[in-house]
Amino acid sequence: MEDVWRNLRPAPKENEHELDEAYTYLTMGLLNAIDEFFTGSTAEVEMMSASTAAQRLNELQDEEETFGLTEKSSANSRQLSSSSSNSSGSSKDSGTSVKLLLSLVGGIIAIYMTYQYGVGNGVKVNSSGGSINHPVIPSTDDTSTNLDAVSQTFTKETLHDTRQAATELIDLLNNYYGGENQAKAMLVESWQAHWNLEKGVILSYNDGINDQNNDDDDDVVNNPGERALGKKKAVKKAKNILNDPDNMSPEELSQNHHHKKERSTKLVTTMARALLNPEQSEFKIGTIGSSVAAGHDNCHYDSYESQLERTLTPVFAAAKMGLQVQNAGEGGGCGDSHKNQVFCVTQNLSPDVDIIHYSWTYFEKGGAEEQREQLVRWAQHMPRRPMVHHLVARGKANTCDADSAENVELDRTYAPFAYNAFCIQTGLYFGGHDYDTEIANDINRFGWQHHGDGYHNTTRYGEELPDDDPRKESLGVVYRNWHPGPLGFQIASDAFAYVYVSGLLLALDIIEEDMDSGANIFERWFDTSVGRRDLVGQRQLLQLPPLENMPEPRFCDPVYCSTPHPPKCLNYELPTFGPSGINVDSVTDDWSLWHEPNKWNYMVGKVDTAIFKNKNDPEWFEKCTHLDACGGIRTNGKGTIVYDLPVEQMTAGLVVICVCCGKKIAESMVLNNDNLVFKLNDRILEKSSMDLYPADKCVRLLKGFEEDGYEKEEKMLLSVEVLGGDTEVKISHVIVL
Repeated sequence: MEDVWRNLRPAPKENEHELDEAYTYLTMGLLNAIDEFFTGSTAEVEMMSASTAAQRLNELQDEEETFGLTEKSSANSRQLSSSSSNSSGSSKDSGTSVKLLLSLVGGIIAIYMTYQYGVGNGVKVNSSGGSINHPVIPSTDDTSTNLDAVSQTFTKETLHDTRQAATELIDLLNNYYGGENQAKAMLVESWQAHWNLEKGVILSYNDGINDQNNDDDDDVVNNPGERALGKKKAVKKAKNILNDPDNMSPEELSQNHHHKKERSTKLVTTMARALLNPEQSEFKIGTIGSSVAAGHDNCHYDSYESQLERTLTPVFAAAKMGLQVQNAGEGGGCGDSHKNQVFCVTQNLSPDVDIIHYSWTYFEKGGAEEQREQLVRWAQHMPRRPMVHHLVARGKANTCDADSAENVELDRTYAPFAYNAFCIQTGLYFGGHDYDTEIANDINRFGWQHHGDGYHNTTRYGEELPDDDPRKESLGVVYRNWHPGPLGFQIASDAFAYVYVSGLLLALDIIEEDMDSGANIFERWFDTSVGRRDLVGQRQLLQLPPLENMPEPRFCDPVYCSTPHPPKCLNYELPTFGPSGINVDSVTDDWSLWHEPNKWNYMVGKVDTAIFKNKNDPEWFEKCTHLDACGGIRTNGKGTIVYDLPVEQMTAGLVVICVCCGKKIAESMVLNNDNLVFKLNDRILEKSSMDLYPADKCVRLLKGFEEDGYEKEEKMLLSVEVLGGDTEVKISHVIVL
């Protein structure tokens, strides 16, 4: 059993090996004293085998429920044991008994003090022969995360520093948005589905579905028309609003309360696991999306991802962690949409992201719940099982699209995985500003190039600029056009930051309670079912929801979205933050890689382009440069490229190829191109069986295994052969599942 606990301890601090030695010495001395006091002989201890000594030491540690220090080695245990025995002497007079009794009391005191030091300074790792056995947090996927183990201990000091930084950020946002009530209204309550971020409302995964406390008070959330947070006329409720407790039956209200607890529990669990995982040195948030996500018509520096990274960095720095917010947004010029890009989530983003953002506002014209459900389900097979949060560039006055039956179904079904959405305009409305009256008076703050959102006239970092700096006014734009401006992006960034940091603070409270009680802080958050102690059964387990409890898909094809692995992808476009999931087996010289040579002012916007051209500052040219660019591998003549498909990850048998550039390009470049031939293991794939899927720039070469007689083989090579002709072929993606 000791091996189990050895793998659950984080790495020691710089001086903790000395504590190991002191603790081992004291423990062995205490064992000898106990043995001599009750048996009257030290010879048995001196002659004790190394295995017996180790066993007794482990038994003592289990009884003490300490942070699990073990012997250095058999030889060291024997040496320490003998040393302790010799110091106790061989005489059996009454004086010796008194000395032994004092030794026993002293040993207990010493171990207690050592134990308290460990509780106050985090859980420790076993040290044996100078090597460190880091905890191995098993991946939910078969593949390894390939992370370099980071030697860290989450100590009380780190916890307090993190809490201070997190509290300071929450206080800053509360003050900025006019007080705690208004800040929560805009940044928390305006989400599509409600969060419950109050202490003590976290759900244990061995709880029943019904709320044991039957306490639904916090479900009665003020509606926008009921808030007294500034001028705001009453608004009509949309039908079927997800968060409408006034029109819910008692059963619906109980379910709504439970779903909030599920949603919030996953949030808290995500934060705690990141803080405590000794193999994790960086918290990662990644966005896939359109030009809104990319931040087009703004500097890249002003995108919501860049703002979010700057806002959250001090909090994670206090936790001795890095933070990366990956922006894989892609403009529409390449022909991509949510339909094909969700298939490439593990290459577009790092596969070990903690949170995924999805934003395709102007592409979703019905049926997008299929892609969002695919993304949520595939994410649960990624190493850290990230939450998926949807950013909507617009939104209604009284709901973030929670009047859609499909959205309600997604929110309720995937509440255990914390699926949720935030709408920029809804967040602004929930602060109480009377936008409707202004619009009636021809003042549209959501129109193109309007400055000021009714609460602020520029971003927080814009407020630091001199009044005569033209950049200050530019940063106050809510919407550049259909794309949000810096001030519009700021509320999105702040909403994500407020919710995530609130979840982090709840996690810190629970971790501190476990530290103070002397409990193993890993047991609550990670699966340690093998060798679990009785203490665990008396504590809430806040581990991830079991994958076997994944609900049946509501909108997506179960053949594709109930697979044990997410899709694998080779995406030639930029940017990508993860590794390619498909290798090139061979390629002729006729093929060449290609990317659009975008300049620094590509999709920056005329106002900021003029400002920074005038500044002529290379540093700002770099800050403004967007990351996205169309790309692919292309040929104008003959040539063959062969892809080695990852057979072990293919369970459905789906094979897709996408081409560039344009939304309708696949039909002419692929299906109607007689000079383009596809082969699977040298067998020609008939184009009559192909169709446009999942987007119009993509062709589904194979729908699944056993389709037209195809079966899964030990090795599968997909060859793309161009036989000549005038049609240029540009491959942008290869996708398999």
